[in-house]
Amino acid sequence: MTALERRYRRLLTWYPKDHRARHEEEMLAVLLAASTPDQSSPAWRDAFDLARGGLAIRARRAASPGSRRHWRAAAGLAAVLTPFLLFGAGLFRAAAYADRSAFDLALPALAYALPYGLVVLLAWLGRRWAAIACAWAMVALHAGERLTLLLSLPEEVVVIAEVTVVVGEVLVVSGWPLIAAGMLLSLLPACVCAAMLTLAPSHGPEPVGSRRLAAWAGGVLAACVVGALLPKVLGTVLVLAAFGTAAVPALRSSAGRRTAAILTPFLVVVVMPSWFTGLPGLTAVTVVTMALLGVTAWLARTAEPA
Repeated sequence: MTALERRYRRLLTWYPKDHRARHEEEMLAVLLAASTPDQSSPAWRDAFDLARGGLAIRARRAASPGSRRHWRAAAGLAAVLTPFLLFGAGLFRAAAYADRSAFDLALPALAYALPYGLVVLLAWLGRRWAAIACAWAMVALHAGERLTLLLSLPEEVVVIAEVTVVVGEVLVVSGWPLIAAGMLLSLLPACVCAAMLTLAPSHGPEPVGSRRLAAWAGGVLAACVVGALLPKVLGTVLVLAAFGTAAVPALRSSAGRRTAAILTPFLVVVVMPSWFTGLPGLTAVTVVTMALLGVTAWLARTAEPA
């Protein structure tokens, strides 16, 4: 196999596997016949056309009736997993604080986690509107807490946080805007959770099965609590191993892969505080996240129930 043929085969992986099984050799023969004798790499136009063609086929299939049924099942599963992840994260923080005898921090973390445990239970039992109402009530509660904290900040705190930066000819001023952006960002995971519950046509562990999902959920929660009590490295390894054990089998199914795609915006806003700054960035992330959720909701809601 020549280097050119190898590179063309790599580009053809943009196409779905069954499409390649039927047409790969024919497409490869046409591409090689059109190449020059001394050519060692694909022309940029050929590479662009192959990528565009493969993505177009995958996009059409993603919106096909058969694929939409997988999106519907995945949206329902993601609507249960999102509050579950917030519940597990809250338990992890509470256990970590309790291990350091910081009970003044452990109790608020536990109080934050328990309502999301109730949301998971309600969604699991099919109490759709009760789960949605509880999730949005948590958003309203956290928003009120952050607004009260923002208005009660002493002036000296804002002055300390005040930084004036000139980027090119643009004056960027932090202080109140920076503090407000950080508080709004911390509220975004709860908003995404409530939005997922609202937009999903139905909730439940349909793609995985109730018993299997319950076993995975119990294992992940136990790993979160035990991992918080272990040294940082060992605890992180334990939690990641638990998530990997649950996620790898799920990713083998069509609905499982779609569930991972739906959860991606939520996971992004959860980890973002470590590097995010500024209201413009917060606005952009919010718009993109809601747009992705809207597309997912459209695919799920236009599917016929299984």
